[in-house]
Amino acid sequence: MHKRLTYVVAGIALIVTALVYWPVVHANFVWDDWLDFHDMPWLRQGDEWKHFIFRDYNGWTNYFRPLGVALLTLQVRLFGDAPGPMHAVSLGMHLLNTLLVGLLSWRCGAAITSVPKRTYLLAVSMLLYGLHPALIEPVSWISSQFDLVVTMFMLLGLLANACIKGACARPTVVAILFFLAACTKESAVSFPLMLVVFDWAVFFKRHDGRLGSAIRALISRNWPVYVAMLFAGIVYLSFRHWAIGKIVNPFAGSSFPVFARLQEACFIYLHYWKTLIWPMSGMSPIHPVDVQQFNLASPSSVLVDLAAIGIVATGLYLALRRSSTTGCMIVAMTVALLPVLHVASANFDSSLYHDRYVITALAVVCAMLPLLRLHMPIACNRARFAFPLSASIIFFWFVFAVIDIRATLPLWSNNVNLWQWALTVNPDSVEAKDSLLSAYIDTKDYANAHKLIDQLLADHVQCANCMLNAAILAVTENDPARAAVALEEVKTSREVATDKKMLRMYILATGETLVLQGHLEDAEQLLRIAMKMDPLDPQPKLSLAIALALQGRKDEALIVGESAIVLLPLDERGARRKKLDDTIASGIRSARPTDQSTKDH
Repeated sequence: MHKRLTYVVAGIALIVTALVYWPVVHANFVWDDWLDFHDMPWLRQGDEWKHFIFRDYNGWTNYFRPLGVALLTLQVRLFGDAPGPMHAVSLGMHLLNTLLVGLLSWRCGAAITSVPKRTYLLAVSMLLYGLHPALIEPVSWISSQFDLVVTMFMLLGLLANACIKGACARPTVVAILFFLAACTKESAVSFPLMLVVFDWAVFFKRHDGRLGSAIRALISRNWPVYVAMLFAGIVYLSFRHWAIGKIVNPFAGSSFPVFARLQEACFIYLHYWKTLIWPMSGMSPIHPVDVQQFNLASPSSVLVDLAAIGIVATGLYLALRRSSTTGCMIVAMTVALLPVLHVASANFDSSLYHDRYVITALAVVCAMLPLLRLHMPIACNRARFAFPLSASIIFFWFVFAVIDIRATLPLWSNNVNLWQWALTVNPDSVEAKDSLLSAYIDTKDYANAHKLIDQLLADHVQCANCMLNAAILAVTENDPARAAVALEEVKTSREVATDKKMLRMYILATGETLVLQGHLEDAEQLLRIAMKMDPLDPQPKLSLAIALALQGRKDEALIVGESAIVLLPLDERGARRKKLDDTIASGIRSARPTDQSTKDH
């Protein structure tokens, strides 16, 4: 009966989590999803995926995530460009991770003799993880499957280390799972330390009061696992070097002073603690922060530094000197967050932190909750008040969490909603304005697009990509004069000189504008350059086919056009082929070069 009760409780926790998140399966692509899963032809056909799995995915030069890219490629091959099934996969991964948190929680509570109490803690652990609002982003944004999968492999690794008894099987399985996690996302680098902390919390307590003997016992039991993980790490680094040709030094490439880097890390660290405890406020897809503030010490920044350092120091002291579960949980969360604290890496976007980065730390903390209950005895005269008080706090936290999830999911349902939300939270964000403009153009909401462009111009916002989007909109509306004005703004920008992708988009938009102006030979030259810069992009080929057709070179136009059309999503091919045939047949010189806006994300 007790086993049945446990199964029922775990099943109810999963069902509740699934029902709360169910609207996500009706959401569309958002953010980079459009570029990565809808516009990339190599995902749908051909053998180019073999190259992009190992290098150049999404323009990455330092990231190496072959397993995650392979999983996403498989989904696109199975589901086409339909977002619903891919969202369902993300939700399924989240439910699997919730179950793994429950299993790890059950293992941590093995010493609790009361099965009902152990089952109650299992339910709390699963629901706390499953319904934590910080995980809205990885569940709702398909591109965040990297975070879901790497967390899954690390949880499986912790479970394997805790449950497998074989002297050879345990190190082998843990090492394989570590390797798979590393091939999914670089944040897996925290797994070895996390496993050591977990071992210390679950298996080793210094009953004799001597720290050295406990450490020797820990190493004696687990040294084969540690050696196996070291070997797996070396294999991964060799594999990575073979694929991308280099091993990135995480301490290189940053001119930020050490003190500023410390202040930045402390600021991010405290924010993630706030996200863990009360994530309902301050959520947004982006979190732009001016990092120059960390160069100077102020009373508030010093307090933040002292608080962050104090939390880490207290956790280490409690874990090592007191064998405290609370200390182990603090250390485990700190270890899980190390890859995202900018301690040994440079900033890679305008956001200083992201809500989804707390996912692995949250999983480990939730799994360790039974240990907290086991090692925190409550005095008899307080026990009757402790349970109802804690139950009430947990109940109201869950109520607010569910409300927050259901209110936030619609904001992640499409690009317009997402970037309107981001702009509301961050009204000065150039990234949000540019992304919202792109979303308006993609959805053919040209009225709002023009309003936003006029506002950008009135406010003298320095945004080369915004002006490139303005040029694209002008091309879409057959307005070469406005396109030329916008392109003139982009021409002198630093981004065009340093960003190869933006340069290609600038050349493409310029070629399309020249077609509208009737300068067909000049347009042809630029469009051929854009084609060479990215042979898998159908847009330059489609525009070139129009330019050739308007010059009377119908056979060439058909060949180039067909080579582009086969690279398009299936639902777009018919309309584009008809447009090309009509242009060739009519020879109308004013034909628009493209009827789908080119996007630059």
